[in-house]
Amino acid sequence: MIDINQNILERRVETLDLLIGDDALSLIYDDWFIAEWDSLYERCPWATVFQKREFVTSWYTVYLEKHIPIIVLAKDNGKLTGLLTLAKTNEKYITGAGGNQAEYQVWLAEEVNSSVFIKKTLELLRKHFPKATIQLNYIPYATPISWIKTDAYWSRQCKIQSFKQPLLIVDEDSITKELRKKNKREKINRLKRLGELKFERITEVGEFTSIIDELAIQFDFRKGATVNISPFKDDKLKKKFILALFDQNVIHATILKLNDEIIASNIGATGKNWIHLQGLNTHSPFYAKHSPGILHFLMLGKQMVDENLEVFDLTPGENSYKDGLANHYIQAFSLTFSSPRHILIQKIQYILTNYIKALMLKAGAKKTAFKDFKKTAWIVSKKVRQNLNPTIIDRVNFIKLTNKDIIYSADLYSIKALNTAIQVNSMSLEDLLNYNDQGEWLTRWEFLEDAMKRFEGGQRCYTWAKDGLLLACAWLGPWTINVVTPKEADLILQGLYGHRESIGHLASFLASVAVKSSDDRVVYAMTKERHISRALEEAGFKSTLF
Repeated sequence: MIDINQNILERRVETLDLLIGDDALSLIYDDWFIAEWDSLYERCPWATVFQKREFVTSWYTVYLEKHIPIIVLAKDNGKLTGLLTLAKTNEKYITGAGGNQAEYQVWLAEEVNSSVFIKKTLELLRKHFPKATIQLNYIPYATPISWIKTDAYWSRQCKIQSFKQPLLIVDEDSITKELRKKNKREKINRLKRLGELKFERITEVGEFTSIIDELAIQFDFRKGATVNISPFKDDKLKKKFILALFDQNVIHATILKLNDEIIASNIGATGKNWIHLQGLNTHSPFYAKHSPGILHFLMLGKQMVDENLEVFDLTPGENSYKDGLANHYIQAFSLTFSSPRHILIQKIQYILTNYIKALMLKAGAKKTAFKDFKKTAWIVSKKVRQNLNPTIIDRVNFIKLTNKDIIYSADLYSIKALNTAIQVNSMSLEDLLNYNDQGEWLTRWEFLEDAMKRFEGGQRCYTWAKDGLLLACAWLGPWTINVVTPKEADLILQGLYGHRESIGHLASFLASVAVKSSDDRVVYAMTKERHISRALEEAGFKSTLF
């Protein structure tokens, strides 16, 4: 009986084809393959939108210069019974099609032949790419993967790791109840007092195209401040890819507007009645105290009810806001396929890492301690590398003045009218993203993190940028030093920054900011840095003692 079943399975993957590069690209335009792919996607219980033909082919086309497409397919009597779409980034690494823009990477098959198909596929890939590691992140919870643990042969060559996947199962009553809670209701009312608050579903390509740049800036700013990446700034093809997905009706786009300003959004891939958080979600840091992002997610839940969408997938990853929204949890998995030696090393590293984390928690450390340690180590390493640069030695003499802030003040009538050609922008996230940390004390990560905290604290930002470089920055906010302030001084210019290329015009920038930032007769500023101090004095400021 076992042999008969095995023969049946073997026949269901009778033909196994591997196509690479141009051959793979040609296949995605084949009429038979298009129809069979769509059919297999619908039949596969664990398929996500990231395996949908429109998603994969859009990514292959847009990122053709960066990745080599790889397609493995199984046929049985002219019917597609298995499919795995991959991409090679270099000689030693193969990933699921979509790369880090595909939240879930998995093979398509029917449950009856899934294990046979993926085993044969991995063997075929090993034969053609003997030195490559194959990484699939994340495999959906319903995918049959027990063979990895039960078969000793595959256990030596595969590493499987589980991750908590939070979900918001859409329920109108629970979402309505959440929105009616006192804290949510108060935040909505505060926003409404500032203007017209409106939730919108974006369906027209022209409208989506008109807002994508603004959303990209908000997204890059938040990601830069929290995890030190700028997806759109670092990847010039990402915008084109997102637009292609929208055009293919694979994207579900919603925004929350205050008057004409977008204060939150979610642009998520959608398929099989799910919306996935993967894509981009944003909120304006200017309104952070009102939690526009969380409010938008809940309003999106109500919109999903109207559209008969069932699940908002918050995707794997430990974030407090996800736990606050989730009402159900499942598991997703990562799969690494490589040589037994490489897999053994990875498994040992994983065990040691978890052991260290457990010791830290036992010692009373916070759950985020390990992540915080890695962040600190990265920043220290970056600063050490920067300090090996000779320009840093010059910067020491150029910047440092004292360990204590020096307070300056100026009568607005005595502010000198200097170079009026300088364009001072207010509250520009795009300018802040153009901070270059080469030769600076603060890394870009620290600078953007500090900027986000200042916005959340209610400070206003003034910037001067040119040709994609932040030349100067100033913040207007409450006094942060322990001195007796004059009665008229509720706010002070602080966080003053000037790039070395701004010297010669920095005084003009500070003078312009002083005039823009205050209607009072006297404006105050503080700094520790020598070149800022000189520029303040040139602009008409004088040091002040209280």
